[in-house]
Amino acid sequence: MGRWQTVRLLIIYSILSAITNFPSGFTNSTVNTAVAKLHKFIVTSLQLRGYSDDDNTVALIQSATLNCWFVAQIFGALLTPTISDRFGRRAGYIICVCVTIIATLIQYLSIITYMPWTLILGRSLTALVSPLGDACLLLYVQETSPVEIRGMSSFLCEIGYGSMCVLGMILGMKSVLGASLSNLLLVSLLPLCFSLGFVLQLPETPKFLMIVKGDSDRAMKSLRYFQGRSNSNYHLLSEYQAEKMTEQDQKDSSFLDLISKWHLRQAMKLALATLALTLSFYPILQSSTLFLAKSGVPMETAQWCSTFAQIVLTLSSIFGASIIDHFPRRALILTFGVLSNLLLLSFAIFSTLSTGSDNTGWTKYACLASLVAYCISFGMVLGPLSWFVAPELVSQRHRCTIFSACFAIHNLLIALTDFATIPLFMMYGSQCFIYLFIIPSSICLIYLYIYMPETWQSSTLEIINDMIERGLHGRNIDHFDLDTPSFQVRPRLFSINSASCSPGVVMVY
Repeated sequence: MGRWQTVRLLIIYSILSAITNFPSGFTNSTVNTAVAKLHKFIVTSLQLRGYSDDDNTVALIQSATLNCWFVAQIFGALLTPTISDRFGRRAGYIICVCVTIIATLIQYLSIITYMPWTLILGRSLTALVSPLGDACLLLYVQETSPVEIRGMSSFLCEIGYGSMCVLGMILGMKSVLGASLSNLLLVSLLPLCFSLGFVLQLPETPKFLMIVKGDSDRAMKSLRYFQGRSNSNYHLLSEYQAEKMTEQDQKDSSFLDLISKWHLRQAMKLALATLALTLSFYPILQSSTLFLAKSGVPMETAQWCSTFAQIVLTLSSIFGASIIDHFPRRALILTFGVLSNLLLLSFAIFSTLSTGSDNTGWTKYACLASLVAYCISFGMVLGPLSWFVAPELVSQRHRCTIFSACFAIHNLLIALTDFATIPLFMMYGSQCFIYLFIIPSSICLIYLYIYMPETWQSSTLEIINDMIERGLHGRNIDHFDLDTPSFQVRPRLFSINSASCSPGVVMVY
């Protein structure tokens, strides 16, 4: 693929990333920076209707407004495979954007009519389709990008999220649009309308058209749209056809498959082990000011560091995108997983040492440096890379299902660990990070070291073969229902390109 076509494809992915991440990044970050205005809105709403506006009631409504997002996302993740696999990735995007526009109008009306429960409804609707947008973005990138830029393209998901959070934080400032919640919500309709126009002209992914719809003509047109005219397009279509042949008698993917089939269970274990490495980031992102202030860092410095964390994350993701396709994925996950654990341990140690010391102690600044370095390591590799591990470990028809299942479980784990971190931190200090995150992450790293296959510059079938070999260690696999394309379908391709296969050797799943 030529340089211009590569640049054009990355521009398309960047727009899709912004479209996908704008609702979640903008909605949550604006509420964060405009928190005082949100509090005033809730108090005024209760007073207008004669309800009690005591601190407990206001705190309850404000908590429901902020945390309804995570609950709704779990249900949205369960609905995502049905929509994306049955109607297509493009249709999923259209549904996501349309529902988000409706939800934004509901939130705007809730502000001007002073109805906080309607604001909760609007946020919940946005969160409900957020997993659908995330899944469609990841599937578009995985199913349309050439292998050589697949990693860099997937990093745009995290870069887009960070950028939209930064945009939301800026617009949510009182000096910009934060003085008026209604204007803040209304301005978001402009990019959402542009988003709808963009996804309407976007073709469906070629793999979905070929494998699910069996439409080779439209699949070829889609390939040319995303990768330009090339003789390799015919070769790609033949690979899609091979995958379609092996799965044509199979039923649609389901969550039950993730439990009943060995290779899907193994892929989900590896994906969840990778996502578990990221859990410690979320309480740090939301409560880093508290952690730093309790560690002796001056409040002003702690607040600045918390605000700057999202910018650091975005810049680190941009740098990570430039290196991801030059290094093996497995090595990156293990290296940065260990590094993140060491930095988190360093933060816990220095935070403990700085507690009770005078304000001139150097340990509180070492604590601050450890936290910033942790955010850099997260944004550079772990944050972006963790999300496209699951789709790379399974074949076409299971990608959306496994992504959605991992998304739902990960959100549940985030909610549980976020809920536990603050009270445990107040009781035991930063030592709680060791028991909540460092020890579980270390166990996950050992599991990944033993069983994680290499996905760098590898096709789906090569990745699955490597995962099975590592997982079974040469044991007889005849009794496993692997339900995966066999190398017998294309022995010529794998006898040439796979380092693990010699000419004439047949690899059986």
